[in-house]
Amino acid sequence: MGSEINLESLKGTYDRYSEEWATWSYLIDVVEETAEEFGFKEIDPPSIERQELWTQKEEDSVTDEMYAFTDKGDNKITLVPEQTPTRARLIQKRKDLKTPVKWFKTSKRWRYEDVTQGRDREFLQTDFDVFGVESVNADAEVIAAAATIYQKLGLEDRVKFLVNDRKLLESILESHGIKDTEEAMKVVDDKEKMDSAEFLDDLQDRGLSKSEALKVDELTDISGPILENIEELRKKSPRDAQQSVERLESLGKALDAYGVADMCRFDLSIVRGLAYYTGLVFEAFDSKGELRALFGGGRYDNLVGEYGDREVSAVGFAFGYSTTIELLKKADKYPLKQAETDVYILTVSESLRDLAIEYAEGLRDKGVSVETDLAGRGFGSQLEYADTMNTHKVVIIGENDLQNDEVTLKDMKSGDERKVDTQNLVSVLIDSMS
Repeated sequence: MGSEINLESLKGTYDRYSEEWATWSYLIDVVEETAEEFGFKEIDPPSIERQELWTQKEEDSVTDEMYAFTDKGDNKITLVPEQTPTRARLIQKRKDLKTPVKWFKTSKRWRYEDVTQGRDREFLQTDFDVFGVESVNADAEVIAAAATIYQKLGLEDRVKFLVNDRKLLESILESHGIKDTEEAMKVVDDKEKMDSAEFLDDLQDRGLSKSEALKVDELTDISGPILENIEELRKKSPRDAQQSVERLESLGKALDAYGVADMCRFDLSIVRGLAYYTGLVFEAFDSKGELRALFGGGRYDNLVGEYGDREVSAVGFAFGYSTTIELLKKADKYPLKQAETDVYILTVSESLRDLAIEYAEGLRDKGVSVETDLAGRGFGSQLEYADTMNTHKVVIIGENDLQNDEVTLKDMKSGDERKVDTQNLVSVLIDSMS
């Protein structure tokens, strides 16, 4: 025997066996089908990139969490911590693309960060992005796509999208005498994690006066249905921010047209930590508050321009799987799907194996998942295995039945058995599963 090794996965990574992965796979299908329904096209970017895609924006918190290394060619490389800069690079590289460019991709990402519920070091995300459209219509569409996923999962009453505009927040803070808006917004980004006293203390620790801190606390409490907050925002916003208010009003109306307005609220405290967001920002939350933010997104109109000679507007989000799986558990909707097999073909003797394979191939040609015995097990062991694999139907092939050109078909859920003519086996099974 070889020397003992640690069989546990690294902290923040997980071994997901088939019984667990079935729900993940189903959820991925729901997300990707939604992307395609909204006209997003799948791409396949690399999982390793040059570090400079992230390090050139030194204020990004992501750079401290990258799995970075120098390869044998002396290139400074990182496992991709998040896909937005990669997509910006791809857009800059291909000037022939017709806009709007609508892309999605499901892939793993890596960040060395504290591991908590729903936050891992290796994690799966699906990015949705629209490039080349400044209109609020693109903002509404990406939020609508995200909300539609939760509608399909039956979680529309459990998920709220909190929406804000960073330009609007900055203008409002400036117009109310807040000098260091950048420091203030960094604290506002963590407001929901702190009580009021901690929030005020943190603002003052960053150089704001007590009166300024109180004003920031008051202003960032503005929240509620998007369209119901428009008039208050008009009154509190300076002239140069009125366009942002109008855009927000248009967003609210568009979300209503998509049928997702009830899932969306305005919240002036939503900032999003990534430095490249330029306007709209949003986060999906568990409405019962049992989980942290599910995921977020926003508009990043300046990022593409940092990688080349042209500016391209952009808006998007990265769907979070770990957090959504946790939400499904909280909502008693987990698992979404079990690992299962449509048909198991059981043979009472090894001499019938070739016939079992023939039947199996006929069913597989029709898109049916089929297993046959590979280990030469007895009748009882095969039936037990089929049950363990969550098999729907078992076809029992025996010598006596074959003399009458028949097999036995067993329904594993009800336990019912019946004889089926061998010539009709495939069609009978297809009909029974439709």
